[in-house]
Amino acid sequence: MGLPGPGLWLKRLWVLLEVAVHVAVGKLLLTLFPDRVKKNILAMGDKTGMTRNPNFSHDNWIPTFFSTQYFWFVLKVRWQRLEDTTELGGLAPNCPVVHLSGQRCNIWDFMQDGWAFKNNVDIRNHQNLQDRLQAAHLLLARSPQCPVVVDTMQNQSSELYAALPERLYIIQEGRILYKGKSGPWNYNPEEVRDVLEKLHS
Repeated sequence: MGLPGPGLWLKRLWVLLEVAVHVAVGKLLLTLFPDRVKKNILAMGDKTGMTRNPNFSHDNWIPTFFSTQYFWFVLKVRWQRLEDTTELGGLAPNCPVVHLSGQRCNIWDFMQDGWAFKNNVDIRNHQNLQDRLQAAHLLLARSPQCPVVVDTMQNQSSELYAALPERLYIIQEGRILYKGKSGPWNYNPEEVRDVLEKLHS
């Protein structure tokens, strides 16, 4: 993953300008018309299910929009999407990941076997693999119905799958069968369920 070429630098510069304008205009509108902006944001939240969680009220996430941390997070996500190399039906990147036991493996082995909202799990940026493993144990405490692994500190899986902040994939025999849109606004767990049900029928 060497230095990006000049074309990528120009795209990054354009994205920087887009995000800066988005945040500046959003902040201005939120200041001038708070009720209208809140209504529009809540409408987006309704589409994605964010407003259906009774433990996660809009007061926890709307105030975080258009902040400095929001700006840097959105910029990071948009820059990462410029380097998205995954394609539906294409070969899935076999990136290194780490089991919570500390054992290193690749994502295919696993398959075969910041900005944050308020009142969310408070996880700081990981400084080392131990921080990342410790954060993953918070997820394990909720008894997920799947194995849990973490990305290496080089973030290769996150970069190759353009998975920040979240994205759902279905991979079978090393091929991408489903590539969801990025979350939290655009992902659709129901689509994943439909694809999995078709695969098992």
